[in-house]
Amino acid sequence: MNIVFTARKSSAVSQAIKGNFTGPEALNLILGKGTRVEVYLITKDGLKLIKEFGIYGEITFLQPFRPPGYTTDLLLLTTAKYEMLTLALRLSSTGEPSLHESSPQFSVISDTLTDLSDRHARPAEFGQLIAIDPTASVVCLHLYQGLLKCVPVNPHAALAGPGGAATPAIIGGRGMSRSVKVTDKTFLDHFNITIEEINIISMDFLHGASKPTLAILYQDHKKIRHVKTYELDLKAKEKSETGWSQSGLAGAQKCIAVPQPIGGIIIMGEYSISYFNPLQRSSPLSITIEATIMNSIARVDDQGHRYLLGDYEGNMYVLILDVNDPSAASSSSSAGRILVTDMKFERLGSTSISEAIVYLDNHHVFVGSHLGDSQLVLLHTEPDASGEFLEVMETFTNVGPVIDFEVVDLEGQGQGLIVSCSGAYKDGSLRVVRNGVGINDQAVLELPGIKRVWSLKDSLDSVTENVLVMSFLSSTRVVRVTPDTEMVQEDIDGFLGDSATLLCGNVKGDLLLQVTPNAVRLIAPPQHIQAGLLAEWTPPAGQQISVASMSATQCLIAVGGSTLVNLDIGSETITQTGQTTFGSEIACIDVTSIDLANRQVSPVCAVGLWDIKVLLVRLPTMEIVATHELPGDILPRSLLMTRFESVPYLLVGLGDGQLVTFILEAGLSHLSNPKKISLGTQPIILRHISHGQGSASNGHVFACSDRPTVIYSSNRKLLYSNVNLKEVAAACSFNCEAFPNSLAIVGSDDEGTLRIGSIDEFQELHVQSYPTEENDLRIAYLASRKCFGVVASRMVNEKPELVGATRLISADEDEVGFIRIYDDQTFDLQSSFELDGSEIGKCITSVTFSGDPARYLAVGTTYFYPMEEIPTKGRILILEVSDTHQLKLVAETDVKGAVISIREFNGKLLAAVNSELKIYNWKVSERGAMDSSLALECSHHGFIMIIGMATHGDFILAGDLMKSVMLLRYKANEKKIEEIARDSIVAWPTAVEMLDDETFIMAENENNLVTLVKNTETTSDAEAKKLQRVGCWHIGEQVNCFKPGTLIMSNQENDAPAVPKLLFATVSGTIGVIASLNKENYDLLRQLEINLSRVIRGVGGLDHASWRNFKDKSRTLPQSGFIDGDLIELFLDLNEDDINLVMEGKSSPGESASEDLFGHSAGVEKAEKIDVPVEDITKMVEELLRLH
Repeated sequence: MNIVFTARKSSAVSQAIKGNFTGPEALNLILGKGTRVEVYLITKDGLKLIKEFGIYGEITFLQPFRPPGYTTDLLLLTTAKYEMLTLALRLSSTGEPSLHESSPQFSVISDTLTDLSDRHARPAEFGQLIAIDPTASVVCLHLYQGLLKCVPVNPHAALAGPGGAATPAIIGGRGMSRSVKVTDKTFLDHFNITIEEINIISMDFLHGASKPTLAILYQDHKKIRHVKTYELDLKAKEKSETGWSQSGLAGAQKCIAVPQPIGGIIIMGEYSISYFNPLQRSSPLSITIEATIMNSIARVDDQGHRYLLGDYEGNMYVLILDVNDPSAASSSSSAGRILVTDMKFERLGSTSISEAIVYLDNHHVFVGSHLGDSQLVLLHTEPDASGEFLEVMETFTNVGPVIDFEVVDLEGQGQGLIVSCSGAYKDGSLRVVRNGVGINDQAVLELPGIKRVWSLKDSLDSVTENVLVMSFLSSTRVVRVTPDTEMVQEDIDGFLGDSATLLCGNVKGDLLLQVTPNAVRLIAPPQHIQAGLLAEWTPPAGQQISVASMSATQCLIAVGGSTLVNLDIGSETITQTGQTTFGSEIACIDVTSIDLANRQVSPVCAVGLWDIKVLLVRLPTMEIVATHELPGDILPRSLLMTRFESVPYLLVGLGDGQLVTFILEAGLSHLSNPKKISLGTQPIILRHISHGQGSASNGHVFACSDRPTVIYSSNRKLLYSNVNLKEVAAACSFNCEAFPNSLAIVGSDDEGTLRIGSIDEFQELHVQSYPTEENDLRIAYLASRKCFGVVASRMVNEKPELVGATRLISADEDEVGFIRIYDDQTFDLQSSFELDGSEIGKCITSVTFSGDPARYLAVGTTYFYPMEEIPTKGRILILEVSDTHQLKLVAETDVKGAVISIREFNGKLLAAVNSELKIYNWKVSERGAMDSSLALECSHHGFIMIIGMATHGDFILAGDLMKSVMLLRYKANEKKIEEIARDSIVAWPTAVEMLDDETFIMAENENNLVTLVKNTETTSDAEAKKLQRVGCWHIGEQVNCFKPGTLIMSNQENDAPAVPKLLFATVSGTIGVIASLNKENYDLLRQLEINLSRVIRGVGGLDHASWRNFKDKSRTLPQSGFIDGDLIELFLDLNEDDINLVMEGKSSPGESASEDLFGHSAGVEKAEKIDVPVEDITKMVEELLRLH
């Protein structure tokens, strides 16, 4: 039993449109990303994300749709299950806020939901096609072969208002919504029209026709392409041919209607672009272009004179229609008519390979990409030095499609990161995906010897810091950062520059405090009327200050090792108000005020001693009010009192990288119930930081160590986010005009750097991209050489061929295969090994053979020959990587087929070759690796084609192209592989993995997840040979690979109610986590999931249970064995009333507990009362949230 979470949402853009969705004057960009929708506001400052939400369905089409009488656009959306929704976006605030507020809140209003499925029809060969009549009188869909489905628009829809009977959906924090059951007022009853054209490639409605006239581009049984038009009679529910058609359109791909006053259609082809005007019956016009395939097209102007096009290589073009002057027409037949006289076609430049192009405004274009990063592009009228007419202004990261990935712990600190093979063709790249906080460098300075850093404000209450104080071994430097990012030496009278500084900061009266080993100095800054040194306190002769801490009016110092001195600094003087001596030396002090009523004075200070104790000392009496002996024998190195979400804490950083936390009671007189967590291996120094405009002392703490971490709280649960830096010695907030909301960070002693950087959001996956501009197919990590081996290919002299609606399969092209070596820190290319002609690498792994301590890379290849449907030749290569990352081939073995998968296996090599499993021994030669060789030990037949495999001990799980999965065992004594059991149900796996010896998981091509187990309870031999399906669940995306591992710190898993087992990645760029549950937790979370689905309904009213049910071409089964972790986490976003509904097992007002919007039974278990305290449920969900 498992729970599935989304760690990173889908990022590949499949659809992109623009329209006036959030207001009549607001221009919006809307993106479809798999099962998610993102809504942007187009502003003068760029694109602003204002809404994102998920759909309980796989989005196949997005289009703006404005019914008669509406002043804003609706979003028309269809899913892979043939559901059609219309949604409206409205400001949800009650006080009529401006759309241009910093954070306007929008609601999604469910307007209509229409079921267009037909279980007896055959799905369209070229995918779903949709066209909307320019007068918004009908929506026409081609979903099934030989059928046009027409959905007439209600001409009186506007009288019901947008949303009809629906109320605004209440969107949860992670994008789902609660909505009531809606009635369809926008559309009238839909009907089917039969057509003889089976395979329609593209279609669009003509502009300017008296009746809805549909142009269709189709392919006949001889694969010849034609275009013709039909006139639709909505009252009679019939079609009629207009008599116009064109045939022999070789390579035609898309039909685009041209708006009035020009009218007509453009036919995009591989070798030509043609213009026709079926209404005017004017002469066709055609121009030839260099052979290419257009993936996307966007109209620039409303009149239809200019179009932007994007091809499969990432080129952007402009198509311009030249028209005549109708008033100067030379013939009577063309007088008063606008005719297209010429077409101009020009390349503008290179972008990401586009899936969708949208012309926004003001020469700005959005390029949505499925294979690479999406881009915001600015068009220029003049070319740059390289001849490009465009400039990339902003890039939107896309991890998908993920072909393969590795989970590695590069720092050896217990936290994995993903290195993925992402994208394709020229947009191919390696992506490093890690959890935690990203620091984006704004400036980096080489400052050898720097130890500490503090920021200073012009006044205590100021929100900006303009000055940095940097302490070195025996000196201190002060610099002011100007608005134009210059660092200017700041001379502060009274400030010691020839000594190291232990502490520095702003205090009451807009004064400054500097503590050095020999003095405490109170200084008036230059803008003060008494600028200079105001007061100084020095320790007794022969003693030095070792540790210091301060508040706005207090300074606590350790003198002579074991004496604690309390100094009052709140009245422009320094007055000693108390001191006490301990029996052990003082290791650390903190006097931060956590009193909400008085932030300038703390009633206690925390003291850490060398005898491994932590004390609370009352001020100014110096009375010890609490003592706690820390576990173990590691010295406390840093203390910090703080509040997280108003809860007072004492944090103790230890010398071995461990953190101890106490919740302080109201009287600040007791230390109990400590919790301990490991953050690293080196001493921890704790510092308050500001995040955004929040208070530095109310919510975020930076733990400086060899594994820097930001500590914060969410729903009163402490969370820890790793920072993407190797080692940090000191840090402070630095919010100045040049670097707003940033941090100043000191690196390790060896590094000697000061960096200023902005901080990302917490607990997100951060992505770094390393472009390779080729197809990265498979990846393996070679830890002994600290490098990655990548199997890659590069296309040369492409000859394109279109297969399907938009996806490209290359034919008659030269594909060159390589094995690449990349450094694991810089990801610089270190060396390459070129494969033979027609040979492409299919798999790679690192391997150590029995009897040979060396670590090798094993690569499986195949030879592609044009006339072969099934490969007949391949190789297994064994390569050695030298200390300098150079590749050397040490052994090779020819095989009769493609080596599809390869694994290290009990000191041997396991390979999947077409339909066989093969195990190879490594014959070690006394003369060295170059004379060693692979020897086949045994093999196993019985597959159609192996697509992947996994191993665990002596067990092998193999996925077959059509026959699901098979479990096998290797018998070393008998030197053979025997079949144990197989799945008896037909399935087409895309990825397989073993959770343990008994439990297996498969992703298949219908976007389902399936778990299987061995049948150990039966006494029947026949039943024992069948794998039992114990879990099935619709994930909604194609999973390409599973890998064991986790992206969180291993110490955060200890008390979690689920155990992370696998990471997975999809074609759309989603990265997910699969964690195992015991039966008790599964049962509780399953009931919580059912109850939540009654309160939090999907956008548009789509049903959660129907969405997650297993479905393939022949059957639908209720979900089982899986929990939707994304839905479970929404529990934390509910208000008290909704929480009560969930706990009681009740539905939201107006909801049906057992039917979806079509009146179909949801087919799920009954919602019931949960007899567990809500506090326990909240704690469980919080702990689950930390798993990703």
